Amino acid sequence: MTSTVLRRQRADVPVTVTVVAMVLFGIVMIYSASVIIGLQLYGDPEIFFKKQIFSAILGLMAMIVMANIDYKVWAKWAGWMLGITIVLLLSVFLFSRGLINGAHRWIDIGPLNFQPSELAKLTFLMYLAAFLAKRQDRMKDITGTFLPFMGVLGLVSFLLLRQPDFGTMTVFFASASCVYLVAGMTWQQFALGAGTVGVALTAILAVPYRRARILTFLNPGDQSQGVGWHIKNITYAIGSGGWFGLGFGASGQKRLFLPEPHTDSIFAVITEELGFVVAAVLILAYIFLAYRGYRIALRAQDTFGRLLAVGITSWFAFQAFLNLASMGHIIPLVGIPLPFISYGGTNLVISLAAIGVLLNISRQGSDPVEEKKPARPVRRQSASASRPVARRA
Repeated sequence: MTSTVLRRQRADVPVTVTVVAMVLFGIVMIYSASVIIGLQLYGDPEIFFKKQIFSAILGLMAMIVMANIDYKVWAKWAGWMLGITIVLLLSVFLFSRGLINGAHRWIDIGPLNFQPSELAKLTFLMYLAAFLAKRQDRMKDITGTFLPFMGVLGLVSFLLLRQPDFGTMTVFFASASCVYLVAGMTWQQFALGAGTVGVALTAILAVPYRRARILTFLNPGDQSQGVGWHIKNITYAIGSGGWFGLGFGASGQKRLFLPEPHTDSIFAVITEELGFVVAAVLILAYIFLAYRGYRIALRAQDTFGRLLAVGITSWFAFQAFLNLASMGHIIPLVGIPLPFISYGGTNLVISLAAIGVLLNISRQGSDPVEEKKPARPVRRQSASASRPVARRA
């Protein structure tokens, strides 16, 4: 007979090992991918490598701390944290370093810089999980549950688009939708949401540079420069790697041909230098991480933990998919980093902190335990009963 019991257990070891291995692998590949661009921009070929090591140390510390904080605490503070995040998203237009690659996304904090959109992924998922956990008996309520969800989602999405950061907004929206779907989205809410998203996407994609990306995706040969040039060089990098690659550090496309070789296009460098086999192992690692994350969600102790685990797992799954699919020319080029691999301090620290939350949920989850039937007690015979009786003649 099998039953499910709740007990405090070890954090999910496979998730921990997979994520730490990805971070270490990412540091090594950032060293290779950023040598040329680091030398050209800063006169230091190791500048991005050293910064990523520092971010990894901070991120791993954040992961350990979050793994030892009861995740239920975040339900109480989710509203405040989301409010602070919205203020930070507004402040990028006032206190940012100015336009970088055509966008306002960073706030300077002394010698460091911070990207509020990365924090928004985590704080909004915490808020959404807490909000929906309290309304499990009112999930069919359009005005009391669905419209407030769409309102907050629309506000944060609008602030992300104003930066602009369409890639992060896509991940943000996809992971939030997964949380609501698991919480109990009705067909009416799905239809209303799909219609709203359709209208919004039509307006968003009407922006000239986004429309150009879609047209270039459909026919990359039309543009010899710009997005078409990027797609061609990404294709050359991935195609020239073969099964086992050209060798570590031997990428030719990273030499100022690939767009952002150490961030958005790092998978192309990995495939060119290490080949299809290593690239396939990396893809399988993301699939395995998603499997373990949803497994943690299934075994979560309560509704809040289940929804939060679904949100965090969906965040990494969709972000990895968008990056890999755009590198493989399956979808239009999306400027979004590869989780745990690409260069980016805020992205890495916040991502590892989110993994820490996921690990804490796994520590308090349910565990199927096989109940053994109690052994039937053995009756002892008395000495007189066990003594053989002599027959009388």
